Amino acid sequence: MDNQVMQMKRAGEKRVAALNSMSSFDERKYISNHLSDYQFLFVSPEMLQSDWLIAKLKQLRIGLLVVDEAHCISQWGMDFRPDYLTLGTVRQQLDFPLTLALTATAPEKVVTDVIHFLGLPDSQTDIFFHDPNRKNLFYQVKEVSRSDKDPILLALLEEYPMPGIIYFSSKVQAEAVRQLIKGHTSLKVDTYHADRTLEDRNTIQHQFLEGELDLICATAAFGMGINKSNIRSVIHYHLPNSLEEYLQEAGRAGRDGKESVVTLLYAPSDFQFKMRKTKETDLLSLPFHRLQQDKDLHQHLSDSDHAMLQLILQKKLNEQEASILVKNRIQDKVEQLRKMKEFSETTFCKRKFISNHFGHQLLEKPEWCCSSCQSNVEDFIGSLESIKEEQTKENSQSTEWKEKLIYLFSL
Repeated sequence: MDNQVMQMKRAGEKRVAALNSMSSFDERKYISNHLSDYQFLFVSPEMLQSDWLIAKLKQLRIGLLVVDEAHCISQWGMDFRPDYLTLGTVRQQLDFPLTLALTATAPEKVVTDVIHFLGLPDSQTDIFFHDPNRKNLFYQVKEVSRSDKDPILLALLEEYPMPGIIYFSSKVQAEAVRQLIKGHTSLKVDTYHADRTLEDRNTIQHQFLEGELDLICATAAFGMGINKSNIRSVIHYHLPNSLEEYLQEAGRAGRDGKESVVTLLYAPSDFQFKMRKTKETDLLSLPFHRLQQDKDLHQHLSDSDHAMLQLILQKKLNEQEASILVKNRIQDKVEQLRKMKEFSETTFCKRKFISNHFGHQLLEKPEWCCSSCQSNVEDFIGSLESIKEEQTKENSQSTEWKEKLIYLFSL
């Protein structure tokens, strides 16, 4: 949100502010007392649970309610952002303003969930679809063993253009790979995950956006709202939990329309590990009354279990209803993971697989397609070299001093 506010200010719109957990008490107080002065207000779903903010917003005429990253209502809402599921109630409290829900990844089930949870009437709702495939992205899947990942990764970083992002499921692994890269390359690299301090995360995000870092080793915590147009490569070190999650993260590459590469290092053992972890949950093994009453127990739950428990408590479900909710969610996640495995292992066109999953028909395959379709690896490597040369040329011609001035005067 802060990134988006800054970009709007750079574009000349000063009547914009953000309210979220990072806002100080004084910032919240000032913004809440001057809400009518703003044209745009960015608010987290968690902040919209505050009665004082809803009371303030109800005094205004809301012209447009925008739900960004709306797939979270379906894909992540039950995992660690349960407050996304309450946005329908917020919409009702604000007297049903005109609503726009946006996401890059919306298969039929996600569309159904978004409409349901936001309380959008079918007869008054228009849906605009677009194939999530982007012709400038090359989808590459490399099947590897766990022990071979690090040397293969280092070899890829020698070939791939920068800047780039490497996504991990593990914070510990992200830190270990950062040290590996620092020890074997000249790349400027840092990590971004929940264990980094708020100050560190803000600094790292700013450095990456301003071109002061070549590479980020990150968990899924990094990326939403990051509008950096010239990311040339995205690598997944671990298997994503779903095709939707993969597309969200891979889609951060090449937003300027230039050719970019997204690579998944697929180890079949990663699928087995994730499948086992997906089926594990303390919500079914611990006594239900303890989960309801023992607040200390909540601290030892996984992020996913903790968010699911929050939803159970919010909805005041009984033990049977809670059990059905948890089992259904686990089954959904298992099916999403199997679809990700199918995508990783198919020898047919990856791009066509993605289009079919999201209900589209791939009409034309670009020459820059995927690892299943690329018959000449040398041509692919040659394309990467030309991209690296072009990126180096652009960097050398950078008007960094102008960007710094724009940044300073937009504060």
